[in-house]
Amino acid sequence: MRRTTVDLGIDLGTTNSAVAVLRGVQTEVIKNNDGQETTPSAVAIDRRQRLWVGQSARERSEHDPENTCLEFKLRMGTAGQDKRFAATGRTLSPEALSAEVLKSLRADAAGRLDEDVRAAVITVPAAFDLSACAATERAAALAGLEHTVLLQEPAAAAHAYGFQATDENATWLVYDFGGGTFDAAVIRLRDGEFSVVGHRGDNTLGGKLLDWRIVEELFIPAAVRQSPGLTGLERGNPRWFGAIAALKRAAEAAKIRLSRAATVTALADLPDDARRSHEFEYDLTRADLERLAEPFITRSVNLCRAALEELHLGAADIDKVIMVGGQTAMPYLRDRVADRQRGLGAALDFTQDPMTVVARGAAVFAGAQPLPAGWGAAVPEPGSCTVRCEYPRVGPDLDPVVVARVTTPDGAPAAGWSVELVNEESDPPWRSGRLTLTDQGAFTATLRAERGRQNTFHLRLTDPSGTRRPTAPDLLTYTVGAVEAEPMLTHAVGVGLADNQVRPLVERGARLPVRRTTPLRTTLTVQRGEAGGLIRIPVLEGEQPRADRNRTIGRIEVGAAEVARTVPAGSEVHLTIEIDASRLVRVSAFVPLLDETFETTVSLLSEPVLDTVRLADEVAAERDRLAHLRDRQRGVRSPVVELQLQRIVDEAIEEDLTRLLAAARADEGAAADADSRLRDLRLAVDAIEEELSWPELVGEAESLVIAARDLIAAHGSASDRGELPVFEQEINDAIEAREAGPLRMRCDRLREHLTRVLDRAGALQPLVFHQLVQERAAMRHPAQAERLIREGEAARDRGEQERLRSINLQLGDLLPGPPPPIDLSSTVESAG
Repeated sequence: MRRTTVDLGIDLGTTNSAVAVLRGVQTEVIKNNDGQETTPSAVAIDRRQRLWVGQSARERSEHDPENTCLEFKLRMGTAGQDKRFAATGRTLSPEALSAEVLKSLRADAAGRLDEDVRAAVITVPAAFDLSACAATERAAALAGLEHTVLLQEPAAAAHAYGFQATDENATWLVYDFGGGTFDAAVIRLRDGEFSVVGHRGDNTLGGKLLDWRIVEELFIPAAVRQSPGLTGLERGNPRWFGAIAALKRAAEAAKIRLSRAATVTALADLPDDARRSHEFEYDLTRADLERLAEPFITRSVNLCRAALEELHLGAADIDKVIMVGGQTAMPYLRDRVADRQRGLGAALDFTQDPMTVVARGAAVFAGAQPLPAGWGAAVPEPGSCTVRCEYPRVGPDLDPVVVARVTTPDGAPAAGWSVELVNEESDPPWRSGRLTLTDQGAFTATLRAERGRQNTFHLRLTDPSGTRRPTAPDLLTYTVGAVEAEPMLTHAVGVGLADNQVRPLVERGARLPVRRTTPLRTTLTVQRGEAGGLIRIPVLEGEQPRADRNRTIGRIEVGAAEVARTVPAGSEVHLTIEIDASRLVRVSAFVPLLDETFETTVSLLSEPVLDTVRLADEVAAERDRLAHLRDRQRGVRSPVVELQLQRIVDEAIEEDLTRLLAAARADEGAAADADSRLRDLRLAVDAIEEELSWPELVGEAESLVIAARDLIAAHGSASDRGELPVFEQEINDAIEAREAGPLRMRCDRLREHLTRVLDRAGALQPLVFHQLVQERAAMRHPAQAERLIREGEAARDRGEQERLRSINLQLGDLLPGPPPPIDLSSTVESAG
């Protein structure tokens, strides 16, 4: 049958990848040339410039690690992560490496289907940021795929399980523990439609972490004991790259075999730097594996619980947990996740192969995606009429509606002609009856479809004389199946401001596609004809109120080389961001001063990982902060903080950082993981700090509200008095919700409002001057400071506000750091 929909789904994985095709309502995983359903995501280039992909490349990683690259998916969309192949000097980016895997999968599919594969659905982790999604799109283009749609991996799993469950109303949790990433997604299935309603994930939590723990804690010490010639063997030392790669493969293979045995023997030949080979043998037990896996499973369960708690759901609300990813084959992991006390306490479903279910689900989704116009169609007969149809290719309805328009070979509407749609495969054959086309050549038809197969409807067009006329296309296909309503944005998107605040653009959980507009202001003056940008600001992903606690995924640059006139600093810009269903981004900026819209792009490329020295310094700083908070907790004894501290222990965050920093000296992957775990530690410490500071923060907020009432009573207008209850309610709401970040932000907004009130009333500059005078001993250039203070006293006494404002700015510049914050209480006292 001629293909009218994409039908091909690709799971581009960290460790392994797979491709599947939809045939009717069944999916088939396409085997590679090795006869396997999965292809290792590995690329090697030998000294003769030959490029190897898949199993042959993975095998070369043991004896030629400098010319082999693995796990590059985890570096997609991050700057400075190119792989240099030592033997040839050739350099490939993560997306170029991914493109080679996609080329291999595309060739396997083309050979199996005997057609040129130009379109596919490609899956990405739901936890992927926008820069990684953009990099995946680039990889697809490099692989020769001209039309691609990106699909979140948990949604793909839901497609695989729910495709034919059109009558089921249920809530599922997708537990997707892959080789390099983890996703927990809450799925709601209602009347043949499902949607992802909640998500938590981690781009660096995957089975590879367990492999490395086996290598570092068990295999390396044993190898050194067995062969003294391996003394000094360590992960981060280039001298041992080959031996470490062999141990890593042995760990992964032993881990897989332990799913069916209590003890397995891991074997490897370990080369040293003198090219001597050392035999390695280790009996790995399930008990060893379970002990090492525990912190990673704990992290995954905590993410699942967070996704459920955010929706106010518990285990009783979940009908089943769909197990996805190679790590879910581990018996201990399954038992741990199902456990009522330590896990989720819900029934597990692994009836579909966890290794290929994502590819199968992607193929199901691909069956609902029309090919671009003209693709896949047979060569039209001479004199064919063109039919343009709008209808769902897959849907829960048994009687879908088709809206179409027919034009004659010369492009005119086929007004007054008639059409009939016929499904000859149904029992009995179904016919729509003859439908007369409107003056515009349009018709609307309600089809009759059957479950359990792809329904094919042939178009039979006749002209006013009753003569059958050929059409292109000449058939429509429709399948009864569950569909995803609207994908969700898994991370909020905003821009970072100069004061470390975040200006929200698109909220987390927004349904895609989405379009948002927000006002911003330029920070620099741009002269007419000057090359440069009206806006150069960081794009952030994350929900943290502090900009530096979110991930920087790119920068917005609005070109201004052709502006018609000078745009001064502080000019308003209306920034519009659009994110499509594949999480790809477009941006435009309207400048009211110019009455012109600038089409711009977001340079989506995450910032490179910190160098190892800075990483180590920042980790040390966070550990010092954590130690200080532990001391505070001993005096406070907060039960909430006790749980937060225990979580750091249970998830082994500090232990992970110690190991990753040691390996990061020569392992870029370990450096990226260390950077991610540092972010985890920083956020955990922030949460503890906020909990310990909560009583103090509430006290400050309540004092601020009292001060605001007095200040506005003394200096405010009627409008100010009317706005104050709104500020008070916002602050009270944050206190009741026990949200430290929003409480600080709302207090800051009230302080800004009070500052404007005081400035308007002429009370601000004398207050600022008074506080600056208190800092005179710390000022540089004492003589200049004393002169400015005398001039300031005179300006204050004469009521010269603008002169005093200028003096305050000059005094502030003499301080070694930023000026002290305004003490509003002193203004209250003076007002009283």
